[in-house]
Amino acid sequence: MTPHRRARQAIRVLPEARSSRARRLATALASGCLLATLSGTALAQTSPWFVRASLGFLYDTNYLRLADGQATPAGYSKADSAVTASLAAGFDQMIGRQRVFATAEVRTARPTSNPSFGSDGYGVNAGLDWSTAERLSGSLRASSDRSLARQDVAAFGFVPERNLQTVSSAEAIFRLGLVTALSAEAAAGWRQVDYSSALYDNREFHETWVSAGLRLRPSAISSLGVALRETRGTYPRYLALPGGAFLADDYRGEFVDVTGTYRGSGKTELRARISSGRTRHENATQSDFNGITGSLDWIWEATGKLAFTTTLTREPSQDAYFLSSDPTVRPLEYSRISTGLRVRADYAPTAKIGLNASVAGTHRELSQSIPVAAGGTTIVSGMDRTVVLGLGASWTPVRWLRLGCDVGHEVRRGDAPLSSDLSGSSLYCQVRAELR
Repeated sequence: MTPHRRARQAIRVLPEARSSRARRLATALASGCLLATLSGTALAQTSPWFVRASLGFLYDTNYLRLADGQATPAGYSKADSAVTASLAAGFDQMIGRQRVFATAEVRTARPTSNPSFGSDGYGVNAGLDWSTAERLSGSLRASSDRSLARQDVAAFGFVPERNLQTVSSAEAIFRLGLVTALSAEAAAGWRQVDYSSALYDNREFHETWVSAGLRLRPSAISSLGVALRETRGTYPRYLALPGGAFLADDYRGEFVDVTGTYRGSGKTELRARISSGRTRHENATQSDFNGITGSLDWIWEATGKLAFTTTLTREPSQDAYFLSSDPTVRPLEYSRISTGLRVRADYAPTAKIGLNASVAGTHRELSQSIPVAAGGTTIVSGMDRTVVLGLGASWTPVRWLRLGCDVGHEVRRGDAPLSSDLSGSSLYCQVRAELR
């Protein structure tokens, strides 16, 4: 098949030419793929800049995230397929001692049987790693991501409208080397979650945090740090009041963080944090927490072709939102504390073929104030447990082109009324071209 025929087919993939925006994006993506095809010799060179285009197909047996046994709302389809497309550009450049990088991406998804849930989103991130000739160094990071939020039928019932979730964050870290192996660190950050649907008002929040401490590097492969951290935030629309007003819920957290890293012989990398402290809420006192939280990341390269990545986390829900850029692993419930474990194996039998398998489990303690008919509110508690299994394969016939498919299966068991039993399977295939 010629490159021109592939470009024409890419444009026809998007469903039902009624979405002019999607057609324009598809045309740009097809042109990108055609340009990549015609630029094979130029791709042998690398540069700090890149442009990436992708087309994908998704099929989900529970696209609406309905509870097991729940009837499908009239006019909607529980199972659905969707065409996705994205276009991204970015750079990663060293300038003397400094490293500057940024990426911007626009994306669209158009479901076939539930067109009202078609959505456009974006993802942007930028950063700077800097250092001076003396003992000062640090980093700056900022990101924002908008995507379609998953339905939470247990909490709100079926919401027949597009609900976009926007997750944003920024942070700055400053380091001052005191002696060869010891440095002082100070950090500050801001984080925020917003929704386009008014039904999700009570889940919107924003917070700021600061920390200060010391870090010891006894060797080139290990470090140990201790820091004091304070977090302050608010849920501005925690509870709706008569007359259209809202009651806010301000919260404050105080923690002692002990962190450590270890890189052994290029085969093992460990990053760990143990935090002891408490979180106190002004109005949502049922979400107060006092105890141990933390995280552990372990990367083990068993052989040159096989590697394992293990992640263990235990965080308050507002912190758990920012543990991953993948919206499918962000907490969906209004939880007090979230504990998760994820193990992924990557295997590369050849330089052009990649295989992966993953299993992720999450346990959430749920607690929420719910209005009652007689006036006032009552506190409802519960929990849920979710297991997600995944398998994937990819093929890179040439360095600029990647084709891959992933299958997944999700099972959730939850306590009413804050959660519900849920299950679903999905298939996602994508072709991606990247120019450098």
